[in-house]
Amino acid sequence: MNWDQVEIQKETAGNHRIAQAELILKLYELRRETVMREARSYVGGEFMPRSADELVDIVSAGGRHTGFVLQVYGYWDMVAAFVSHGALEAGLVYDTCQEMYFQYAKIQPYLAEFREKMNLPEFLISIERFVEGSEAGRRRVQTMRTNLSVMTEVRGHSKPPEG
Repeated sequence: MNWDQVEIQKETAGNHRIAQAELILKLYELRRETVMREARSYVGGEFMPRSADELVDIVSAGGRHTGFVLQVYGYWDMVAAFVSHGALEAGLVYDTCQEMYFQYAKIQPYLAEFREKMNLPEFLISIERFVEGSEAGRRRVQTMRTNLSVMTEVRGHSKPPEG
């Protein structure tokens, strides 16, 4: 390898990092869009399914809350797919997208049964592979599950989410 090739590789790597930063900023801008903010507020707040059946009911009901759930989880699945296809580095997403882990933790215990009941075997597969694919991701989700249990008790739900 000659020095010109080394310089081109450094420049290409630098450009890739800049492109990733720009994509993360664009994704952040999308999260600030009015309807997405409302959807994130619902999914990050009162949306607290306690079983696969309840998750199926919410997603099957139609209406505003169904749209919010599908919009938010579809967004995070897209972000995770960007990682699996090389558009974003896993570490960058881990460091900048903590919300994805929190929202995944809300449905994680019910995801396999939900997929089976809805006949959607690949539903949110990119999020699952990304989050569950690293020790750090699994630890973060466990922390989020603990936080959700506390939130559930504080909000007065009769039973914390399983998991």
